[in-house]
Amino acid sequence: MTVIPAGDPGRARHDTATASTVTPVGEHLYLVHSGSRPPVWLTRLADRLGPTRPNEAVVVVGVPSVEDGAEGLGRLLAPALEASREAQVRLLTLVMSEGAHEAGDRPSPARLISERWGMDVLATAGSALVTTAGCLFAPGHPGGPGGWWHFSPGSVTRHVSSHLPIPDWEIAVRRVGRQVLAGHIVEPVPAGLAVRPAGPVSPATHARLHAVPPEYGRPQLIVTSPQTPAAVLAVVLGALPEQVRGSLRLVSLAGVPMSRTAQGVSALLGREVDVAVGVPVMNGRAVPEGVSAGDAAADQYLLDEEGRPAWRPFARTLAHGPAMGEGSRPARVTQWRVPAVLSGTEPGALSLGRDWKVCVTPSGLWIGPRDAEPPFLVTARPARADAVAIDLGPWDSRGPLDDSLWSELGTLFGQLEPEVCVRAVVHVHGVLGARDGERLRGLTVRHGLRHAVSVTSHRPEPVGRP
Repeated sequence: MTVIPAGDPGRARHDTATASTVTPVGEHLYLVHSGSRPPVWLTRLADRLGPTRPNEAVVVVGVPSVEDGAEGLGRLLAPALEASREAQVRLLTLVMSEGAHEAGDRPSPARLISERWGMDVLATAGSALVTTAGCLFAPGHPGGPGGWWHFSPGSVTRHVSSHLPIPDWEIAVRRVGRQVLAGHIVEPVPAGLAVRPAGPVSPATHARLHAVPPEYGRPQLIVTSPQTPAAVLAVVLGALPEQVRGSLRLVSLAGVPMSRTAQGVSALLGREVDVAVGVPVMNGRAVPEGVSAGDAAADQYLLDEEGRPAWRPFARTLAHGPAMGEGSRPARVTQWRVPAVLSGTEPGALSLGRDWKVCVTPSGLWIGPRDAEPPFLVTARPARADAVAIDLGPWDSRGPLDDSLWSELGTLFGQLEPEVCVRAVVHVHGVLGARDGERLRGLTVRHGLRHAVSVTSHRPEPVGRP
């Protein structure tokens, strides 16, 4: 995940600065933008941040710069700030990349507003991002301070956190601190804790660790190496309070399945362990060129061998339990996404028409009769970046499959994203007659899916069948 830092707001850029406007979009919620009305992307960010709390105001800056820097921004915001002060607003959140950045002997926009209007201001020294849940995120950068800072009139600036509001789990994470454990470095990062092999860390790895947006309700334990032992992760988890430990999720930046490691951690702790399928990836540039606030929305992708996003898995998170005897125990899907044609509230019982159902599996989707369950092979198969498994069956009927299945399959396949279609492999469990086999091959060819012939058995047509 890459975060693009914005430029210096304290330096006027006469080549890019244009006439800016301040638009109120709620009580004490203001947008700074170019033109007569705010752009759609900016109003969407504002929707996530509103409504404001009592005695607080929010300013979202959607332009790259304002002529005359901090002084110019102060003049532009003066009417809104005066109105906020008269309404007893005590705290202003300035959503503006590098709004806390000092430029030589000139004050930062946050400092100028704090001193001139006598209110506390929260601003970031790095990129100002808004998460999908409406939280604020300011990722750190190698060699840069990052984070959100608190300005108060006549007081020294104080670092608050990389994200606002501060979640309950952050105190427990900070108490863990930075430590060395069995040849690994354990250290706090914005999303929770990171575990990496001891030794020098590249700027790219540092940036990735600090660019994963936090989730307000749960911390994440980010692992950079697939060789990290389960015992190391279990010790880290064991050092956290029970409430935090129970909500924590494992995330692998290496982009490889963590099934065995997660099962090992589960066995050591005697409880299920939640694991993300794939790696969080920003949707486009965090802060696009020409603006000063960005979108921290991220989605999970499986990565190919070169570390590039391949496809978004249907199973977003899995709960791994301890192995049963000498065999492995299939993971339980806990969060998922599916095409719109499917309906239902459980990943193992999504309706596909009247007679069929779909189950979300770690490696893709399973389709079968309503009274059937996916085979163990399907539920135990790990996710792969180069293949999306579409499993059908088992089929044990003596006659041809109902026509409704082919209609529903055609609708479902038509809603698969191109990134899924080019990697989809259809597996058939059970026996298909020649006619049904031909219909399936025609359907997969029509939608650009591959057909795993090696696992498909054909049942001979009955004698005398037309």
